[in-house]
Parts: sequence; C-alpha cells; structure tokens
Amino acid sequence: MKQRFALIFLLLSFLNYAQIDHGKIYQWNEVSNANPDTIRAISFEKMKLDSLPKDLWHFTNLSYLNLEKNQFTQLPEELVLLNQLTELNISKNKFTFLPLVICQLPNLQKLNASRNRIESIPNQIEHCTQLRILDFYDNLIEDFGTGISNLTELKTLNIEGVMYGTNFADDLKRKLPNVHILLDPPCKCLN
Repeated sequence: MKQRFALIFLLLSFLNYAQIDHGKIYQWNEVSNANPDTIRAISFEKMKLDSLPKDLWHFTNLSYLNLEKNQFTQLPEELVLLNQLTELNISKNKFTFLPLVICQLPNLQKLNASRNRIESIPNQIEHCTQLRILDFYDNLIEDFGTGISNLTELKTLNIEGVMYGTNFADDLKRKLPNVHILLDPPCKCLN
C-alpha cells in the first residue's frame, strides 16, 4: 500500500511539473494574420517540415513550440530570438545531436527530445539554468557530457530506452541526487 501511495505521489508530482499553461496552442496556419505579440504557443506537429518558416521569428513572445513528428535534423540560429520559450518539443524527428542553439534559451523549463537518434548531450546544456524536465527517451546517447550535472533546477530526467551500464547509472544517480531519473535496467554488456 505504501509503495502504491509513493508511486501515485511521484506521478502527481511529475504531472505538476509537466503541466505548464501556455493558453491556446495554435497551428501555424491559424496565425498567418495574427498579431505575433499575442500568440504564446504554436504547433508544427506532423507537418513533415525540415526547416522553419522565417515568419516564425516575429513571434518573440512564444512560450511553447511544438516541432514533434517532422523531419528536422538541425535548428536555425534564429531560434534564440524566441528567448521566452519555456517548453520545446523536438521529439520524433531526425536529430543525431542536440542542437546547440537550444542551449541558448534562458527560460527553457521543459525539453522533450525523445525518439530521435541523439548520440551526445553538449556540455552547454548547463546554460539552460531553468530546465526542470529533460526527456531523452529512446535515443542513442553514448555521451551525456558534464552539463546535466550543473542543472540545479532539474527535477526529472527521462533516459528510458537509452542503453547504459550499471556503473553509469550509479554515477548519474550520485551526480543528480535530487533528480527523479527514469531509466530502464542497465545492460551488463556495457560494463
């Protein structure tokens, strides 16, 4: 019974951190004639894009950007113009590395980079000092770098589906004692 209660409490805590209210989430085709200053959330989900429209950079008050299920392999440097972003979803794309421009988003609290082919996390991730939730579920990460250890606001790190050895798991838990780490059992073949 105590284990169930603890699990329910943990899940509710995670959902509390996971929910950031951005107001109405607009599809790109809905904002073509809108005042960019009034839009806080835009979704490009499932649009099969490999680049972003140049007009997006006028929406400097965005707090939420969803790029899920597209064909992105990189992000443009202009993304830094969206410095009010608190949540960015780049899941289910074709990234093999985490774009460094993401590390220049000072207000980012939640990053979903799941289901890509990301192989390493740049040390510059430490510049995202407000990050609370990092989701790298089902990636090919071999190098986590040192930046994650310096994220003092980090509450949840999801690395389920990422292969690692027992030594790595123990080391990560030591470096991030106050972070809820979601991970699969380690692969003894990697020790």
